[in-house]
Amino acid sequence: MKRLNAFLLAAMTLLCAAPGLHAQKAEYLGQLEGENHRQKGHSYQGMDVYGNYLMSLQDKGIATIYKLSGKKFTKVGQFHLATYDPVNHANVLSFGCDKFDRKDPFPLAYISQCHKKPYNGMKDVLFVERIAPDMQSSTLIQTILYDDKNKDFGYALQWVIDQPNRMLYGYGNTVNNSDPSNRHRIIKFRLPSLSEGEFVVLKPEDALENYLIEEVSDFRFNPIGQGLYVYKDKLYMPTGVGGYETPSIMYVWDLVGKTMETVDLTRCTCCELEDLGRYRGKFIIQGQDGLFLLKSLK
Repeated sequence: MKRLNAFLLAAMTLLCAAPGLHAQKAEYLGQLEGENHRQKGHSYQGMDVYGNYLMSLQDKGIATIYKLSGKKFTKVGQFHLATYDPVNHANVLSFGCDKFDRKDPFPLAYISQCHKKPYNGMKDVLFVERIAPDMQSSTLIQTILYDDKNKDFGYALQWVIDQPNRMLYGYGNTVNNSDPSNRHRIIKFRLPSLSEGEFVVLKPEDALENYLIEEVSDFRFNPIGQGLYVYKDKLYMPTGVGGYETPSIMYVWDLVGKTMETVDLTRCTCCELEDLGRYRGKFIIQGQDGLFLLKSLK
């Protein structure tokens, strides 16, 4: 019954969504080559793109780096993150604004732990890692923790970088996606600098914004949430596991106007969608069955 209710809510969401975005065409680029990816416990999770390189994460903190060339991609590196751990779900990957060293191939990588269990006593911690120049290892540079003393979040707090504005957004459930009382909270902070130390605690009173989507808009939804990406002041959220009761929908939240739009991806993708990035002016989505390149967003 809960799964059916989730499907009905998703269907109603699409019917009631604001005009402007609709079902898209996507091109399947192929299967990824993650570590033991066909085995249980090695699911694909976070992903982001920088230049002509795509970094794909798996549960526990496995990283695979690919070089992109048009619609083709080639594996160039695979390693365990410095924070590789059974309770690191590596749910969202978001490249930051700065490189640790100007010769580094990537900016700092921000990785959402996002696990039911805490990491060294910390819930939903954000790891900041430096990818080595040879793309074969990483180093933990900074750890960011939200002091959730007001119990703002329930299960699954995720983090994403707004690069142009140098902001850090947290997004998550107040309970969980199977609870009818669940709501969705967004919290905004200035992106901490490395000069603030190896361990940074964000406090509720330091937030620039802290609100529930359902309280500032008329939009109601309760999806199985996955990745995050900020582009032109909008938060893109791929959801769903590719099933009838849990359709693949990308929610697009306007961070300035506080309105929601939806993109129906059920006709052009398959499987569980996980995270997304931008490549050559288009969105590229990572799913459990590979990569999909969205041709347009109208």
